[in-house]
Amino acid sequence: MEQFEKDRYLTKSTLKARGWSEELIREFLPPPKKCRNPHYSRMNMYLWKEKDVIVAEKNQEFIDHLEKRKVYQKRAEAAIRTKNEKMKTILARAIEEIEVKEMDYEEVAERAIRAKQDWYDMTGQYEKTASGADSRTVQRWAVNYIRHRLTKYDSFLYSAKGKTGISFAYPLYRRAVLEKIACVYPYLSEECGRQMERNEQESEKNEDPW
Repeated sequence: MEQFEKDRYLTKSTLKARGWSEELIREFLPPPKKCRNPHYSRMNMYLWKEKDVIVAEKNQEFIDHLEKRKVYQKRAEAAIRTKNEKMKTILARAIEEIEVKEMDYEEVAERAIRAKQDWYDMTGQYEKTASGADSRTVQRWAVNYIRHRLTKYDSFLYSAKGKTGISFAYPLYRRAVLEKIACVYPYLSEECGRQMERNEQESEKNEDPW
């Protein structure tokens, strides 16, 4: 990096750590000094004189703007807390109402295998045959089939999609459903346990449904 005169310079990340936003930087600071980034030679970095920053931070208009921003942030945080509490109530009710339809395991396994084959065909994986899967794989498919088809798991996810708090509610609800499946289908309790040990925060969007 080139050497600068006696002035000290601050990066944008440093400014933001001091409470600056993009809007405040544009409004209260002069244009930055551009130089090469010492870590990424093809990228530029922008620096502001520390003395300009200190002067701007003493500007009453800047102080007022920052205070208004703090008030807004507190209100936003309070709103998020309220929504999280609401999601906790929704989650508790949903867990209490979990029901798992009981069927003969052999029929569940057959349905799960057919569903998996349908998934292969739908996604163009024509070379794969679900009927040849080993028992442990079939058990995994069976648990997933029960979860998606024999409970209200998907309905809960659909109703809660996009709501504040779903990030913590989803893994808790998923675990509760798996625990219930293990109770209704003891033969699948080991597989349910394996699934509970997975990363429960993996998004439903990216999860293989079978």
